[in-house]
Amino acid sequence: MIHPNVSNRNGRPASLGMAVLLWVFPFALRAQLIDSIGLFLDEPRRFTASLDTRGSFISNQNVRLIGVKGGFEHAGRVRYGIGYSFLLTPVEKERQVDGLGAVNTRLRLGYVTPYFSYAFFLRGHWEVSIPVQVGIGGGSLVYEDANGRKQRLKRAFVVLYEPAMTVQYRFLEYFALSGGWGFRLTMATAELDESLNAPIYLFGLKVFLGDLVRAVRAPAEQ
Repeated sequence: MIHPNVSNRNGRPASLGMAVLLWVFPFALRAQLIDSIGLFLDEPRRFTASLDTRGSFISNQNVRLIGVKGGFEHAGRVRYGIGYSFLLTPVEKERQVDGLGAVNTRLRLGYVTPYFSYAFFLRGHWEVSIPVQVGIGGGSLVYEDANGRKQRLKRAFVVLYEPAMTVQYRFLEYFALSGGWGFRLTMATAELDESLNAPIYLFGLKVFLGDLVRAVRAPAEQ
């Protein structure tokens, strides 16, 4: 059994990675997989940062979400950390507002994203991984009143769970073409009149900001 207070042989605690693992995957992982991840967590860690873009659907409308992530990586296999994502695509709909009648409203959505990812296949430039993230944030419906000022029609605290599977091909050291699919499950404290539970898809260019920053700094430090 793996305990959250395990430390790696280099003296750096692996408790954060284990805590994220046990929290995000409470039931799905088998003992053999947990043992494998535990061994990778025992390897030296390094900082990673990346941009995150994903597509999905909200009330049957195709939307794009964008974010940034920062965390740690062990042996190129296990990654964990935290990020922030927000809805980039305008999602608009007419709704009734007291005193104004039908007005055009827009959905706003933003959330902090603790994440964990395990690459179960790694060969050459190819990688297949299982990333999972939990979103914790808020959503709201906003509109402009008669004076052109932004007003909130509704607001909700939102928790999301997004498991996925991705395939990526890395090139030029700092970039990768990636694609994947998954699903978004949402819980909200109030009704936003939008359907947020939907498939997600990932396809695009991935930039390894941490590796790029280290490469830029290396000549200056010599």
